[in-house]
Amino acid sequence: MKTVFDFSLRSLGRFGAKNLVVALIFTFLVALLGSVLMITHGLKTQFLSNAESMPEILIQETRAGHLTPIYSHSLDPLWLIPGIDAIQGRVWGRYYLEIDRLHVSIIGADAYDTLYTPSLSDASIDLDAQNPNMIVSKRLKKLLQPYMSANVMPFLAHEGGYVRLNLQGTLPDGEDIAGNDLILMPQDQARKILGIPSGFTDAVIRVKNPEEILTIATKIKNINPRWSVITKEEIIQRYVGLYDYKSGWFLALLIVCFVAFAMIIYDKASGLSAVERKEIGLLKALGWETTHIIRHKITEAAIISIGGFITGFSAALGYVYILQAPLLRRIFTGYDALESAFSLPFVLDFGTFALLFFATVPLYLAATIVPAWRAGILEVGEVLR
Repeated sequence: MKTVFDFSLRSLGRFGAKNLVVALIFTFLVALLGSVLMITHGLKTQFLSNAESMPEILIQETRAGHLTPIYSHSLDPLWLIPGIDAIQGRVWGRYYLEIDRLHVSIIGADAYDTLYTPSLSDASIDLDAQNPNMIVSKRLKKLLQPYMSANVMPFLAHEGGYVRLNLQGTLPDGEDIAGNDLILMPQDQARKILGIPSGFTDAVIRVKNPEEILTIATKIKNINPRWSVITKEEIIQRYVGLYDYKSGWFLALLIVCFVAFAMIIYDKASGLSAVERKEIGLLKALGWETTHIIRHKITEAAIISIGGFITGFSAALGYVYILQAPLLRRIFTGYDALESAFSLPFVLDFGTFALLFFATVPLYLAATIVPAWRAGILEVGEVLR
């Protein structure tokens, strides 16, 4: 085996230019696919970590495709459903900032309200309805700072006039992705800005036993068929789907990668070059058997594919976790002024590694067996002619 391996190394050098091009394409393919899979996995890991504290059921009411307020009296019958631990109405909405022409999310909350995540609930403690203030994401603070006077930001109220809020602080670390465009403010001020004088935008339901979520959701739907009842699992699936298919560019990258890879496989499977066939004929004349020929060609392919895989996977690790995926991460974060300044935690997922390995290396090795076997079973004179 050592002799075959040494000979295969020297053979790679004799066809250096061709093998180098194949190795570079293979490495680039692995690096690109690996980077996309790592970014997707990292974003999903962060989201799923935050999603643990999400409410089990969300209730909304829509008419003609628009949200309509939900009132407290309509929520009262829900307390009769066994298994419900808490019911809370929420006030939130989108507000257009002419600054950089973008929309931000406004959440109205009173001190000690239970919000989407524990960190947001902790941040709401600093809200003061008597002295109107706001808490924003770190990225949004940088964007608003030049337009604030004495740390006060004016918002156009829905009924006219302005609501002026003092910047109290920023959201804690860990909210960079989910709350990148978020402004947390007292509920009374949020109602004035969003034009919601009464009622709630939606309502969240906390359930004591997670196994009863679907049953309770069905009972809620029966109480008011106009309500849209969304479970925590459905919300998670929607966001995970967003990360998997964030943009058409992501699909385009995959198509380009697989077309390049298919070209390599086709080149290998279509047969050996005349020079390679002549080399195999000489080896057979020297006494090599068909099994030796196949082992030799598989060894060559293994050196190229495994070497390219290790190099490409290492490059993807450095690109994503050290350089923080410049350019490529725009596929997931967008191009506006509130582009997420996320920092992906290092998570080496064995599933990602295995998927990438088995989708590339075995296919490349398999593509070398058939042409090597065909050449190996030919007679020496026929091969050399």
